[in-house]
Amino acid sequence: MGGRCRIQTGRLQLDPVSWGDLEDVVRLKSSATVTGRLAGGVCNRILSERDMMTDLMTWGREGVGMFTVRHQGRFIGLAGVQPSTMSPDCHELHFAIFPHEHQTGLSCQATSMALAFAHEGGVRRAISYVRENDIVGRRVLGSAGMSVCDSQPDSCGPDILLYQSVRPAGENPRLH
Repeated sequence: MGGRCRIQTGRLQLDPVSWGDLEDVVRLKSSATVTGRLAGGVCNRILSERDMMTDLMTWGREGVGMFTVRHQGRFIGLAGVQPSTMSPDCHELHFAIFPHEHQTGLSCQATSMALAFAHEGGVRRAISYVRENDIVGRRVLGSAGMSVCDSQPDSCGPDILLYQSVRPAGENPRLH
């Protein structure tokens, strides 16, 4: 699966997560400065392993999922989609890039590529949650082509914004 799902640009390489990435993922997910953008928040090793198993099963079942993101061969984060726990008709876009990489715009590029791959793979609607005051997160989601939803669900809370990207029905229907 890895080779045909690899996304390569002049600056970045995205590959589906694999068990070989576990140590990097554990380090990323245990960092409080990073994991606010991942659904599970700060994770210990056991939770990271459980998340990894879910990510691997999603790739196997749906052909889309979370990517590791590397810059010049060095692991810098994760970006990709997971089935939504809130809405069965969509996927959630998540990204987590080590903070020192934000100023280069790599997080924008990685998230854009992961979202485009998901849509090409048949994901019709992708959503993402971000705090209203998270300027970096909002910039990344906007750069990826997502927009703030007109109506915010009550479950979001007053300081949480719901972003979405919708591909019209009938375009690239590989999933489901």
